[in-house]
Amino acid sequence: MSIKGTVNPRRHNLVPTLYVASILFFGACGVENPNRANSNLSDLEIRGEFSAAEDNSSEVEVVLWAVGKKVSPDISSNLGKTFKFGIQPSELALIRRKPIFRGSVQETLVSPAGKAYLLYNLWPDERGARIRFDNVNRLLRRDTLSLGDGIIRSLGDQLPPFALYDQDGEIITTDYCDGSSTVVNFIFTRCSVPEMCPASMLKMKKLQSLAEKTKIKHVKFLSITLDPLFDSPAVLKQYAEAYGLNEANYRFGTAGKSVITDLTRQFGLLRKNHESLTIEHTMRTLLINSRRQIIYQVPGKSWSVEDFLARLSEGTQG
Repeated sequence: MSIKGTVNPRRHNLVPTLYVASILFFGACGVENPNRANSNLSDLEIRGEFSAAEDNSSEVEVVLWAVGKKVSPDISSNLGKTFKFGIQPSELALIRRKPIFRGSVQETLVSPAGKAYLLYNLWPDERGARIRFDNVNRLLRRDTLSLGDGIIRSLGDQLPPFALYDQDGEIITTDYCDGSSTVVNFIFTRCSVPEMCPASMLKMKKLQSLAEKTKIKHVKFLSITLDPLFDSPAVLKQYAEAYGLNEANYRFGTAGKSVITDLTRQFGLLRKNHESLTIEHTMRTLLINSRRQIIYQVPGKSWSVEDFLARLSEGTQG
């Protein structure tokens, strides 16, 4: 049954906890201390702080703060010291902006100078921001559990509280939608099925371009990944640039697997990993008004640029 025009009679029961809980955002102030390093590192992760890199360099110097239990002794023996890693340009750009980070390491080659290691899959990890991020997503977890089986967000409902990292490593929350009409969809960068994510992204790009050309004011876009294990902020940055999007009003969002699972549950999306590294998934494109309320949505891949443009033109922020 189509849900395009159905208003959920339970919408008042689904309005999330008043955002007074956002005071949790600011309970994390304080000076960063390496001794408080995140203990939740995976086996091959490190936590550290960007130290130095030359322009256009493929190497970066990092002060090591913590390491996973299977990180090479070559690295772990240098805790508290500077260590040099190979790095991709997009990852280097991220930690120049967000110098305290966690990321994965892997051995790349052995040369006369010894072993070399690549630093990749980097995430911002400043302590205060991390606490803020986790506190908001605890609200999301509680809200998701309160929905009950078979209940999803629908027309008339407000967005649940959530926190994501965007393509620049900044935290975005539901307040991103305040004061604007926001088009939201779910994609992942490794999707290679032409009629799925690639087609959706081309439509989002066209919609953004037409909204600019027709001078529709106060419009934003948000694409949330379904593949958080791969789609780190730097990967999403490359993806945004590859599509030539205007990033001034277009954000991509990523987070840990549990956060993305809660969001897919909230919006009734199904996803299943396959051994081929692909993800089988459903789709949904939503229009959110300036009060964080869902006012239109289209399930599946058949949404129309012209349809959404007309709704944006009608002044759907009210």
